[in-house]
Amino acid sequence: MSIKRQTLWSIAPLVVATVINVASVPLFYRYLGPEMYALWFYVLTFTGAFGFMDLGLGVAVGRYVGVALGQNDLQAVREYWGTGNAVAIPLLAAMALIFAVIGATFGPSWFNVAPPFVSLLRWSFVAGGVGLFLSYYGQFWLILSQAHLDFRFLSLLRIGTSLLQIIPSIILAWGTHNPLILVCWAAAVAALQLAIFVRHAKKTYSLGFDLSHAGWSRVHEMAAYTGKTFVSLLVNSLFGSADRLVLGKLAPPAVFTNYAIASNAGSRILGLSAAAMGPVFSNTNRAIGQGGRESVASVYNEIFDFTFPWYALVSIWVLFWHPVLLRFWLGANLGAAVTPLFVPLVIGCCLTGISNISTAQLGSLNRVGTGLAFNMATCLLLVVGVYFGWHWNAVVGVAWAFLGSRIVLVAQDFFVIRLIRAGGWLATQTWKNLGLQLAVGLAFFFSGLIWPRSSAWQLLPAFLHGGCVATWLLRHPARSFLLGFRST
Repeated sequence: MSIKRQTLWSIAPLVVATVINVASVPLFYRYLGPEMYALWFYVLTFTGAFGFMDLGLGVAVGRYVGVALGQNDLQAVREYWGTGNAVAIPLLAAMALIFAVIGATFGPSWFNVAPPFVSLLRWSFVAGGVGLFLSYYGQFWLILSQAHLDFRFLSLLRIGTSLLQIIPSIILAWGTHNPLILVCWAAAVAALQLAIFVRHAKKTYSLGFDLSHAGWSRVHEMAAYTGKTFVSLLVNSLFGSADRLVLGKLAPPAVFTNYAIASNAGSRILGLSAAAMGPVFSNTNRAIGQGGRESVASVYNEIFDFTFPWYALVSIWVLFWHPVLLRFWLGANLGAAVTPLFVPLVIGCCLTGISNISTAQLGSLNRVGTGLAFNMATCLLLVVGVYFGWHWNAVVGVAWAFLGSRIVLVAQDFFVIRLIRAGGWLATQTWKNLGLQLAVGLAFFFSGLIWPRSSAWQLLPAFLHGGCVATWLLRHPARSFLLGFRST
């Protein structure tokens, strides 16, 4: 299976989840109300701050298992995997307990929660700790499937679990108006997904927990890589969500909710590129294990050329059409409140999505320290930007500070492109595509000016713009799919 097709399988469940989430945001907001919606996102925001929970062990195990598979050393695969399990299970359990204790103890004093809801927030953090363990340990098994390039299985499973989590959550929000119930349901779905991962690994890869194959020699071998990855995850988790953590303290729940809605939309778009990181990371590991270091550039070019036009489309489409989009999606009042935040947050997430390609390859190339330096610079710029942005223009200033901090990630892209001699941002085709998309977007935008900006008829040129460009971008994948289908 080609890298591009692996990426498409990885993206498929996130596309499904994104579509459902976009449709569900106004429903959750309506059923929970601004205060309960904000409380739910306080827990989710703090969960994001624990992105370092496995101390980088999952990425390290994925890297070493991938290289061992490239070398066809199945005994080493079993040893790396068994050692990872022996360390991960108690580690993740301890970190989940710390999350629950810190959240329940300090959450009510950090976030703006009314006194009657303090107990609800605390129990939500306790349930969130259980869900966190199940999710991160499930992620550990997901990385094992990625190392085996089993992206079709991952796609189908994640589509199923996404539907199982989100659709019943909407019904539960409608029936209970209680975010604690939603946190508990997410934990239950994570438990089911973990059970399926374990069963599939035993059946398909002949790998179980393999604790008997754990060894201190493998711990020592992976220690340095794990340590550098942990520091990178720690910096990104604690400071990468600095905008939401600071707003949770400074902003009232209604303002935080507006920012959370825009940030959630951007995060869903960003998640599409996180799906591409798996194929990039795994195939680069295989190439290094096989001694094909020169093919690393081709991995970068293939994924960049595939994803960049889509992120360009999203950025340009949002730039031109966000007022009518938000009014149609969220309603007049909520849409107007989210409008000034939407463009900088979504474009910032698109730039982050593009940079995830270089981030994945830095890990495979054992340049985790270099990636950490770029990560720290990004987070530092974000923290400084949030401080000045809030004093400059409150929540709108914070949104633009988020976008401004992405310049460091673009610099990381240029570093990796020069390191591996790839194309990416330096390729002429990249700028031709961007210029053409801007021209098309402007043409549709000006054609839509025959109607007032507040008119629902603006949706017509908006969807024609998106549909025409998307159809153009899909012409080659559709042709390849049809040829492959006919050959089978």
